Amino acid sequence: MKNLFLGLLSLLSVNLYSQEYKVFHTAICYDLLSSIENFETLTESSMYKDYLATDSIFLSNIELINNAITASNLCNLYASLPTNKDNIDDCISFFISFTPDMIPQEFQGRYVEKIYAVKSEIIAVVNTLKDAGYEEYWKQNVRQKLEKAINNYIFDEGLLENIHKEINSLAGSMPLSNDFSKIYILDIGNAFSLNDETFCCTYFLLNKEIAKQYRIDFVQVYIHENLHRLYLSKELMTQLEFLYTTDEFYRVNESKATEHREGRNEAFIVAAETYISRKLGLKSDEDVLTEFTEYLEGSLVLSPIIYNNLQDKKKTESYNDFLLRLLKKGIIESGDIEKQYNSAMKIIKDKVQKTATNNGLL
Repeated sequence: MKNLFLGLLSLLSVNLYSQEYKVFHTAICYDLLSSIENFETLTESSMYKDYLATDSIFLSNIELINNAITASNLCNLYASLPTNKDNIDDCISFFISFTPDMIPQEFQGRYVEKIYAVKSEIIAVVNTLKDAGYEEYWKQNVRQKLEKAINNYIFDEGLLENIHKEINSLAGSMPLSNDFSKIYILDIGNAFSLNDETFCCTYFLLNKEIAKQYRIDFVQVYIHENLHRLYLSKELMTQLEFLYTTDEFYRVNESKATEHREGRNEAFIVAAETYISRKLGLKSDEDVLTEFTEYLEGSLVLSPIIYNNLQDKKKTESYNDFLLRLLKKGIIESGDIEKQYNSAMKIIKDKVQKTATNNGLL
């Protein structure tokens, strides 16, 4: 197991480090689409600083696109249909033929129309990048550092199995498939899940020392993004909308989360990730407290309430049904969220204080 991630990547840059697992992958098309949001990296490179950095039409199109959508929007659209992630021409052809009605209903959303509104600008930008030699740039400047990060990362033995066991325990009657999630390691600065139950992640997180400085652990990101694969019903999301319109404390904090481009179901995912990480010993009670206090400025006020109740989830209950039960039984209740949040945080703080006392730190 110690040698899981050693070995060569194929010409198409897919890591085949083990017959048992195929977790890490690269994808030139996802990097191409993400480079629109991160265009400064391109225009500052020696290959492009005297070309793209002075192309006013290119920069104008970039601005229009970035004002409308994000890299995750573009990658999610491309993941909505079976597509070749390693061929730029196929990527360009996809956007040329793209219309909103070709996207499956389950992947529809406002982002689809937003992308369609800047379709011509997207096509112009990706064509400019192709003509400017992006494929060669990616092979010379991007793929090598991604491969290095992938080949240097090692999971603890048995950890992936334990993670998926815990996720399926939360999933109850609606477990995930037996496949481990496919992770595309990209030259980006964040991580996000994709429509096809894969996800994209910055290569920075595979450097454990760098991740430690930012207090972000790749394994916890892996858990987090896999939890986004769990089914959440329209009924549940409607309940969240009701809370937003009727509970001021929740609304104020949800608005704060929205400013970070998060919110809505994020509280459910953070609660579950924290619970699994704590159960597997990846986080301490103090880490749990820090998570709920500092992540998105502590705005996910439902997370600690859910976290404290997860121990009472029924074995056959799906995560969706568990959350609905909390709402229907008033464990999460409009008009009382602030009080319920403060009570939940006190429980967590008391655990931290008890541990510190037992260790002679207080």
